[in-house]
Amino acid sequence: MNWSVVFVTKEWEPVDLLRHYRHDWLNQMQLIKGNLALGKIERVETLLEDIIIQSKNEAKLSNMEGKTLAEKLLTFNWEPHDFHLNFEVISEPSGFSRNEPAILKVSERLFAWFDRQCQTGADNHLLFVINSDNGKPVIEFDFQGKLNLDAFSIEEIEQMSAGLPNVYMKEVELGNHECFIRIHFSD
Repeated sequence: MNWSVVFVTKEWEPVDLLRHYRHDWLNQMQLIKGNLALGKIERVETLLEDIIIQSKNEAKLSNMEGKTLAEKLLTFNWEPHDFHLNFEVISEPSGFSRNEPAILKVSERLFAWFDRQCQTGADNHLLFVINSDNGKPVIEFDFQGKLNLDAFSIEEIEQMSAGLPNVYMKEVELGNHECFIRIHFSD
């Protein structure tokens, strides 16, 4: 199976990082300002709560042992993809850095798969969740949007962990508008 790598190793210059991040923040502030002008206070409160949650997840991710994964997730949406990526850190597994290469590899494969299967122009969202089970990493992919599936899609997903030691595909649920994948990693 040929999986193209989505995580291009790009050396971000500090000015480029700041420019992208500033652009994201400016967009959020413009949404708040526009909703305030329209008198939509409840929407403003929702936007502010979303910003707070996102900032807390960014802080958790940035403080984890897996710096390469953190960089890739934080900058992912700055590259062209047919889906928008959000992430959540529920709990940090112990020894995360030991599993980071395998987590990166299976994530690269799945992100490439989603890029191929997502319907272009649809409102596609992928939530990447980092959790732990008995201190060992668990990664979840929760997709909502439109997928162009074929008869081999489930088999393709199940093969994403092939050749990666200590990577176990635990759950795969797949439909035309949603997909849920849970992967466990062990030392």
